[in-house]
Amino acid sequence: MGGVWTLALDTATPYLALGLFRDGEGLGRVVRVERRHEERLFSLLDELLKEVGARKEEIGTLVLGEGPGSYTGLRIALAAGEGVALGLSARVYGVSSLLAACWPFLEEGGPPLTPLFTARNRLYYGATYAKREGKPVELHPPARWKAEELPQEGLLLDAPPDPRALYELLPFAHPGLNPLYL
Repeated sequence: MGGVWTLALDTATPYLALGLFRDGEGLGRVVRVERRHEERLFSLLDELLKEVGARKEEIGTLVLGEGPGSYTGLRIALAAGEGVALGLSARVYGVSSLLAACWPFLEEGGPPLTPLFTARNRLYYGATYAKREGKPVELHPPARWKAEELPQEGLLLDAPPDPRALYELLPFAHPGLNPLYL
C-alpha cells in the first residue's frame, strides 16, 4: 500500500466511530462510550495506528461526521479533527453522520432508508437516503422529527456511523466542515 492515510471520525452519537484507511484497506472501530468520547479518542487512535503500522504524520486526509447529534459530541470530533489536521497539514472533509450510519445498508436501486438518532423528549434526528448509480441520494434532508412524524418504512434506529462508510463517502464529501446542529 502507498499514499497517505485517511482518518475517519464521528462522535455525534453515543458511539465513537474511528478508522484509518489507505487505498481501500484499513481498520475501523465503533465503541459505545456514551458521553466519554474525549476519554477514548486518542488512545483508540494510537491503537489503530499501531495495528495498521502507520504514524500520525502519515495522515493526510480526515473525513469527519458532521451530525446531527449531541452538541458536545459533535464538537469533540470536529475540534479534535481540526486540531489533528492543523498539526499535520491534512485536508478535512465533512459527511453527514446519518448517511454514514445507513451507507452500509443501502442497496443499489433498493428502497430508501431513514436512519434515526434518538434525541431527547421523544425526538429523533433523521434523513432519508437512497443509493443510485453508486452515489448517495438525499430524499429528505436531515431534520428533527417527533415520534409521531416518523416514516413508517425503511427505518434504521440508532445505528452508529460507520468509519468505513465515512471513508467510502469521501468522494461525495465536501471540503471543510459544516456541523449540523438541529
